[in-house]
Amino acid sequence: MKLKELYKNKIYPNFYFAKQYFERIRYYHFAKKSCDKKKVELSDLKKIEVMEIQEGEFEYEYFNFCYLHNMLSLIIYSLYHNKYPEICVNRGRENVIQWEWYFEPLIDRKQSSIKVKKTICNKKTNSFLPGFKDIYNPKDVHIWCQWYKKYICLNVKTREYVEKEYQELFANKKRVLGIICRGTDYLALKPAGHPVQPSIQEIIEFCKKHMKHNKYDAIYLATEERQIRDLFVKEFPGKILENKRKYYDDIYYKDSSISYIKDVHFDRENDNYLSGLEYLSSIILLSRCTSLIGGNCGGTLGAIFFNNEKYEFTHVFDLGLYS
Repeated sequence: MKLKELYKNKIYPNFYFAKQYFERIRYYHFAKKSCDKKKVELSDLKKIEVMEIQEGEFEYEYFNFCYLHNMLSLIIYSLYHNKYPEICVNRGRENVIQWEWYFEPLIDRKQSSIKVKKTICNKKTNSFLPGFKDIYNPKDVHIWCQWYKKYICLNVKTREYVEKEYQELFANKKRVLGIICRGTDYLALKPAGHPVQPSIQEIIEFCKKHMKHNKYDAIYLATEERQIRDLFVKEFPGKILENKRKYYDDIYYKDSSISYIKDVHFDRENDNYLSGLEYLSSIILLSRCTSLIGGNCGGTLGAIFFNNEKYEFTHVFDLGLYS
C-alpha cells in the first residue's frame, strides 16, 4: 500500500511503514545505478572495512529463496554503506544453512588473509529486496539479474551437481518449456501478502494452449508435490522431465502436526543440505529452459533472475495476493 492510499484510508500515523517506504528509495537507486557496473571487490573500497552479516530476518534451516533474497538485500545494504559484505549467518552451527554450502564466499581466501576492520551488520533485512511484483517490471528484472550474476556464484560442488543433472535431463533437447507449480503449505495456508497461486488445471490448460503454437521437445516441471507431477505426466505423456528430489507431500499430508514444508524432514544424513541442494538445482534448471509458465512464488523469482533475461516467453499468473 502506497502512502497516498494509507492517507486515503486514514491508516495513519504509520511511522514504520513511512520509514521503510522512504528508506527503500535510496537503496533502490543505489542498486539500479550499480547493477551494470563491475562487481565491487574488497580492494575497490576507499576504506577497507568488512560488514559481517550475522543474522537474517528469519531462522533458516535449509536453502530457500527467502533466505537468498534476505542475504542479497543485506549485501546491497553493506555496499551502500561502503563496507564489504561477509555472510556469517548460522556460522558455527551444524546442519543448518551456511552460505558456503552452495555459493562462493564473497571474500576469497586471498582477501580473507588481509587484516581489516570488521563491523557487525545491525540489520536483519533491508527495506529494498526482491519482491513478487518485480518480475512484472522489465527494469526491476534487469536490476536483480545483474545483482544475481555478480554476487550469487555457485561453488564448484554445487555447479558440478547442477551440470550433471542438466546433462542427464536436457541432453538432445533444444527447446524445453519450464513449469513451476507450488503446492503443500502454500496452498494449504494461503499466506497473507503472498501471490495467489493458480490451480493445477489452470496451468495445464494454459500450457496446452501455448504449446499449440509453440513447439517444445520436453517440459521441465519444478514442484514439491508428487501428485502434481503425476497430473502433468498424465496430461503430457512422454514429455515430463524432473530432477532428482524428495517429494514433500509424501510426508506433509500424512502428518497433521506439520504446517510448513520447512518442518518436513527426510530420514537421511545431511538432509538440510540435500533438501536445499535439490531445490536450488531444480530452480537453476528451470532458469535454463526456453520459456517459463507458472505461479508467482520465491522459486519463480529465482528462476527469472538466474535466467538473466534470456527466456523466449514467460507467463507468470497475476491473481492478486492472499489476504
